[in-house]
Amino acid sequence: MSAFRAAIAFAVLSLSVSDIHFPKDMRTDVQFPPIVKRSDSGLPDGHLRPLGYQKKPEGRVKEYQELLAPREFWEQHVQHRVPLVYRQAVVKAPAFLKWQTDEYIREKYGDLDVLIEKKVESRGAQPQRMSLNDFLDSYEYEDWYVVSLLPDPMREEMMVPRSLLCGTFRQHILESNLWISAGGTSSVLHYDADHNLHCLLSGRKDFIMIHPKYADQLDLVEKKKFSGSGYSTMNMDMINVFTNPHISKIPWTWATLRPGDCVFIPSGYFHQVRSYGRSVAGTIMWSPLPEFDDSDCASTDIDQYTPLSQVNMMWTYKKGDKVRNSWQYLTCVYLSKVPKF
Repeated sequence: MSAFRAAIAFAVLSLSVSDIHFPKDMRTDVQFPPIVKRSDSGLPDGHLRPLGYQKKPEGRVKEYQELLAPREFWEQHVQHRVPLVYRQAVVKAPAFLKWQTDEYIREKYGDLDVLIEKKVESRGAQPQRMSLNDFLDSYEYEDWYVVSLLPDPMREEMMVPRSLLCGTFRQHILESNLWISAGGTSSVLHYDADHNLHCLLSGRKDFIMIHPKYADQLDLVEKKKFSGSGYSTMNMDMINVFTNPHISKIPWTWATLRPGDCVFIPSGYFHQVRSYGRSVAGTIMWSPLPEFDDSDCASTDIDQYTPLSQVNMMWTYKKGDKVRNSWQYLTCVYLSKVPKF
């Protein structure tokens, strides 16, 4: 018997880590926002727990069942950098139905290159290039996800919500991005230089949102010098309340996206994102300009279905790389610091 056990042990130890794959937990029924309980251990509430366990949220991000017109969107949210959630905003997009299966994406777009990153986000890591076919072969087991410029051929099946279909918004769209993951993923707490409309097509995503006025309490590092974007060095899955005592006092709001929903994340606004299940999302990013010109809105039918392929962007896709449209000139405002509110 001892010889048999030794043989089994040798066989197990002979396997390399790369040969052992376990399917990811694809559940989407996660409690959020988390239930904050008083600690009876003498330790601070939420110590060594994920972000959100240290303090109850102030409430939900404001939600809309109908999409605002561009002028309303500007005056009520974009101008003052106030987040919002649009429910069922992109259900008319072909992508909402067709991208629900890997088989369709494989058949139509499998040979396209995308960029992938590790599941536990590291802002210093370099993304890797991979075809969608290769990614889909093993993303339910491997520790990676797609975060890439949306390939131009896929833009035909993604729509532009009416809030962005005229005026300064449409004229200053920078890029659109594709996100695909399986199982739970967790981003760092970060802010971006540009406005972002993040639309979920499959799975579930939870967002923690923090106002930029708390920037000096979030242990920030600038992503790149003068980029206008940055992130917190805190471990989002294990917040050390002793080294970050301020985190227990910082107010935050939250949002949960289901398929078809979109969230507006203003330039400079801190957010942490958690994805569950088979998650597929598309984002549209545009410049945070100080004024809004809607002189063309009167002659634009914002209620007509418009695919992303019909909108000019500063950055386009070429074999996975971002390429600037040489014929298009955009005046973009990038701030080297978090925007002041």
